[in-house]
Amino acid sequence: MKAAVLYGKGDVRVEEREVPRPAEGEALVRIRACGVCGTDAALFRGEYPAAVPVVIGHEFAGEVVESRTPALRPGDRVTADPNVICHECEYCRTGLEHLCERASSMGVHRDGADAEYCALPASNLYRFPDSLSFEEAAFAEPLACAAHGVDLAGVRLGDTVLVVGAGAMGNLIAQCARISGAARVVVSEPIALRREKALENGATDAIDPGATDLGAELRKIRRLGADVVFEVAGSPAAQAACVGLARKGGTVVWFGVAPPARRVEVSSFYVNENEVRITGSYNNQFATERAVRLLAERKVKVANLVSHRFRLSEYPAVFGAFGGKDTLKLMVDTGA
Repeated sequence: MKAAVLYGKGDVRVEEREVPRPAEGEALVRIRACGVCGTDAALFRGEYPAAVPVVIGHEFAGEVVESRTPALRPGDRVTADPNVICHECEYCRTGLEHLCERASSMGVHRDGADAEYCALPASNLYRFPDSLSFEEAAFAEPLACAAHGVDLAGVRLGDTVLVVGAGAMGNLIAQCARISGAARVVVSEPIALRREKALENGATDAIDPGATDLGAELRKIRRLGADVVFEVAGSPAAQAACVGLARKGGTVVWFGVAPPARRVEVSSFYVNENEVRITGSYNNQFATERAVRLLAERKVKVANLVSHRFRLSEYPAVFGAFGGKDTLKLMVDTGA
């Protein structure tokens, strides 16, 4: 089979590999679509640790072709939580499975989905209905992460939420915030296409931070500042700035993936005096089932977020396009 294999910083190759054989309790999935995300880009830039060489990719949908579990049968259309956990460590046993000490993530620690086939435990696979395309279902993983981030933030009815960075993930977070009851969802994004899509998908306001003062514009919308601020770009400078955009007693969620060696400098006095809560958001805490339901019920729009499509044979070109002014979600057709 063809597979896109990451060998190290700046080194990803499409090569031939053996089709994996599913173990007991696993299923072999023919991959039909796989999204490219910020974690993939960070892996390619050498900013995220990985067990290389590894088949990259983890946002996928496909169909079962071989099953060694009664839970699934050939022909089932499935997407996945790409994180295989141990079920034994203290985090797993206390309900924090997404923080498992021995977690093994597709495309990072174990072979992922930018390939024609992959094998996964049945417990990680989730069926989705025929009404969803494979591309739409491939959004289940990032949507699950967005749902978990909104859960952590505690978005409430009537809140004002600011989303800094309106790429595909920022768009998903903005939609989840509206579903959770936010009255105003403001996106801050320098790229016009992304602002337009965010407004199409339910954001109430969009600000170009390169053309105006974000803080001043936000306070025209909500004098006190935002109840919740999500930093989705993974920029340490933006993460620091977000602290001052939350109201007293507000919450800041650092959602974006920043390089491990970078540091964020904030005033501890300001955080203390204003009771600003800062939290990270990592992975998803068994939110995949909810994500599939949101997609199937058309509660979250994703079809208009796909800006570019690549064949698997073209995979090395995705990182030249990633983050460009005309891009949102890049999608890989693993059948070509």
